[in-house]
Amino acid sequence: MLIKEAQVPFIARKVATDLLKSGLVTFPKGIDEAIKEIEEIILDDVLFEKSIEDKVREILEKQEEENEYMLYDVDRRELFKLIKRKIAQEEGFIINKEERINDLAAFIVQELWDDEVIDYDVRDGKIKNIIFDSIMEFLNRERAAREAAFEKIEHYKRPLVPGSDEWNLVFQRLYEQELRKRGLI
Repeated sequence: MLIKEAQVPFIARKVATDLLKSGLVTFPKGIDEAIKEIEEIILDDVLFEKSIEDKVREILEKQEEENEYMLYDVDRRELFKLIKRKIAQEEGFIINKEERINDLAAFIVQELWDDEVIDYDVRDGKIKNIIFDSIMEFLNRERAAREAAFEKIEHYKRPLVPGSDEWNLVFQRLYEQELRKRGLI
């Protein structure tokens, strides 16, 4: 999943703030209304991806029930990706990260304009690029925070068993510290 549901409010706030900082837009109904609308749009996208992933899980479970040995030597993550790609194509959902964010940014611009939540005197593409850059920056900084937390947990004073409750607690604490350090929460 490219964007997690918990990230949506933070991304929406960042997008609206970056748009305002650009000096190219105004929000006639206020920034809070813009944040709310951006959040709804991104959440719809996230839930659409989640529904596709749920379909993939159903297909895999059904295949395992029908023939428990059929998927014995198969890399489940790769199979998941293949099935997800096929279903996404059927549903008209974009999997490629940059294409998807570009499409999402264009949709946000159009919806904000149609609902008269945003006003600007420049090309739509310029506003779309600000939104695209904002979302990509958030995702890249989040990935860096996650990687830094993994790195720290690898060099932790005492070894922790990945997947254990203790490992999960320590990782979550380190991850949140890294998110705060990067200004994401």
